[in-house]
Amino acid sequence: MRLGKGVYKDVKFLVLKMQDNFIQIDAELTNLATLDELIPKLPPKNTRFICYLLSFEMPTENTQLREGIRSKIMFLTWCPDETNVWEKFLFTAATNLVKKKFKGMTGTIQCSHGSEIDESLMIEKCLTFMK
Repeated sequence: MRLGKGVYKDVKFLVLKMQDNFIQIDAELTNLATLDELIPKLPPKNTRFICYLLSFEMPTENTQLREGIRSKIMFLTWCPDETNVWEKFLFTAATNLVKKKFKGMTGTIQCSHGSEIDESLMIEKCLTFMK
C-alpha cells in the first residue's frame, strides 16, 4: 500500500490498532478523509498507530532547499492518559516493531491528546529533518 499513490491516492492516513495480541488496520478510522474528522473519533482509552501522509509547501524563506510541494510520511502514536498500564506497556513494545516494518517514515510524534495532532507541528518537524 502506497499512501497517496495509484488506487490509494485518496488515502491520507493508515490507522492501526492492537487487538487480541495482533496489530490490525482500523478500517473505520482509516476510511475518514481528514485529520479533523479523525481526531474526535480516536478512542479515549485505547492506543492507535497512525501513518499520516503529510503534504506541504516548502517555505520561501528557506533558501538552502528548492521551493515546491513536499510529501512526507509521519508516524503518530496515540496513547491517551486514560489507557491502562498493561496496554501502554504492550503499545510501547509494539511501537518499535511497527516502525521497523514501515520504512520511509520521516519522524515520530507521540500524542496523548487531540490537540497534539497538528499539521503545523508535523511540518516543523519535517523541516528540521530536511536541513
